Amino acid sequence: MDARFWNRFAFAYDFATRSGDAGLREAAAYAGSFLGRDARVLDAACGTGAFACAIASQVGEVVACDYAYKMVLQARDKVARLGLSNVSCQEGDLTALAFADASFDAAIAGNVIHLLDDPLVGVSELRRVVRPGGIIAIPTYVNAEDRQKRFLKLIEAVGFSAKNEWTRASYLAFIERTGLPLVESRMFEAKQPLCVAICRN
Repeated sequence: MDARFWNRFAFAYDFATRSGDAGLREAAAYAGSFLGRDARVLDAACGTGAFACAIASQVGEVVACDYAYKMVLQARDKVARLGLSNVSCQEGDLTALAFADASFDAAIAGNVIHLLDDPLVGVSELRRVVRPGGIIAIPTYVNAEDRQKRFLKLIEAVGFSAKNEWTRASYLAFIERTGLPLVESRMFEAKQPLCVAICRN
């Protein structure tokens, strides 16, 4: 997949995933509870801005980026509708972030790491832009049941492709391999089961 896929479906993304909105809000509130009230937070691969908007009230500033421009437009519209003055949205690639080293107190990369050809590159970029001791939250869909795999088959028919299909255990084993110290993890029921890994940089 590339940005063209996400640009094509940006207008319908929120509609297609709306059944998981409550779970995403719960997951975002959980991740936000580890962040400081004045924290400057990066939401990398923000999509239509679900996590950025959900954590905005818990932190000082959110900078959201996505490599699909039409996703960024959807995120900007959502920010404007909600009247969030501390959230900005721009184009940016998780695997090559255009931010200085240690320029954020924390970063979130929600529901994206399983889509990357090399997820270690994405994690490395998050580590680079977050200050030492900062928080890196990586919420990721995990797939362990037949019904979830049927959903994946359905969306694969329109071009979606997950590069990694982890269970909770195998996902947390991946986090261990990255070298990021795991602070805590928790499961949420969103569009699919969502494992939120909270790590210390």
